[in-house]
Amino acid sequence: MFDRNERLSSLFLSEVNFVLRDKHELKSDGLFTVTGVEISDEGKALKVYFSVFGSSKTEEENLKIIESFSREIKNSMRKRLKLKIIPNISFCFDSTPQRAGRIEEILRKINSEKENEKPETP
Repeated sequence: MFDRNERLSSLFLSEVNFVLRDKHELKSDGLFTVTGVEISDEGKALKVYFSVFGSSKTEEENLKIIESFSREIKNSMRKRLKLKIIPNISFCFDSTPQRAGRIEEILRKINSEKENEKPETP
């Protein structure tokens, strides 16, 4: 059986993606991805985690751009969802993909060093 917060998180994630899918401001300078959402226990606050690949903009610039859509997202939720409480939306930059890429790079380097150290068998 699903927990109510899990169902709401899934619903809010879908709605955020629905509103942001055609925003050219987000696509113009890299690959924008909503990586997850987290809803508070009371259902009054929603954190939306996002990442941007290949962007020359800083985290702060990307955060300002995405925050400019928060009112539109909330209005869309109010119209499309039949809920008493629509949460306040805040955005958080998710650096997990960049950290994972860095770890993968380190592991590749270690593997290549190990291959170079193997003694040749006659």
